Amino acid sequence: MTVHYDDIDVNEDILLDLPFREGTGAITQDVAKPHHSVDLIGAPTWTPLASNLMTLNMDGATQYLECQGADSADLDFTTHSYSIWGWLNWTVDDFSQIVIGRYELDQSGWELYLTQGAGGNYLSLRHHHGGTRTAAYSLGWTPGVDWFFGVVRFGTGVFMIRNGVAVTVTTSVGGLQNPGTCNEDLVIGARFTKDNNFLKGMLWRPRVAGGLGLNGIITPNRFNQVYAREGVWF
Repeated sequence: MTVHYDDIDVNEDILLDLPFREGTGAITQDVAKPHHSVDLIGAPTWTPLASNLMTLNMDGATQYLECQGADSADLDFTTHSYSIWGWLNWTVDDFSQIVIGRYELDQSGWELYLTQGAGGNYLSLRHHHGGTRTAAYSLGWTPGVDWFFGVVRFGTGVFMIRNGVAVTVTTSVGGLQNPGTCNEDLVIGARFTKDNNFLKGMLWRPRVAGGLGLNGIITPNRFNQVYAREGVWF
């Protein structure tokens, strides 16, 4: 029996899926149904793991991935639930490093980023709306470690997964407010202006799912299954 992409539960509402199968070149293909065109800017380094899985390494200075705003309007989650997941291994270099985002600072959209502060190493999800922002974060994202991350926004709430296990999340008072409508490019590994907050380290298979109601919510159990399946490669 043939098993199609959408037959796998975790893929049902997926809108972006970048497995980095190419191993070379300046374009990576989205294997989810929308088939977004994603460009590699500044020549991130294609790097195989010992398992021969191909990853991308960013230099923290000039390299990132982008999908044009006009092609990523389906990732404008103003009222929808959505999930973001994948693998990363970051090196502390810049105070704040963007994992993925489609936003304009304080004005619109959403961003997922890593930062190091007095309290430790943070993974944060932030929504921008009408000149302000709300956020949620978890601690313990130690640099130099291969992490499987999962982040889910549902209503004003957020939960986060690290290596298949739910972690404690701190959220702004009142929760995450709906982000403002955004027309910016989807950017992986840099801020929306593409001139700062560059990711330094490894990234593999960033994925995004979204939808109305419960659609787009990847459950902790599903995340655990994905981690169990993929973790053997890292």
